[in-house]
Amino acid sequence: MKLTSAIKKLSKLTKVEKNGGHYSGVINGNIIEFRACNSSYEDTGITCIRVRGIKDEDDSMTDYSAGVWCDNLSQAIKLAS
Repeated sequence: MKLTSAIKKLSKLTKVEKNGGHYSGVINGNIIEFRACNSSYEDTGITCIRVRGIKDEDDSMTDYSAGVWCDNLSQAIKLAS
């Protein structure tokens, strides 16, 4: 999925926040987040799509990755809803 399409799809459900090449939105107490494959191009694809709880955080000391990784944005939206 292209970055512009992903932002448009997620923005229909929630406010999309951008932090560098990292995009996220909150649905029902869950954060949906993804990254742009190349942040310098607007028509790039997306990668690293995951859903996690608002209070759930990664822990690099134990190699804990919070949340669930998804194959596509539609799957992430269904999981968060």
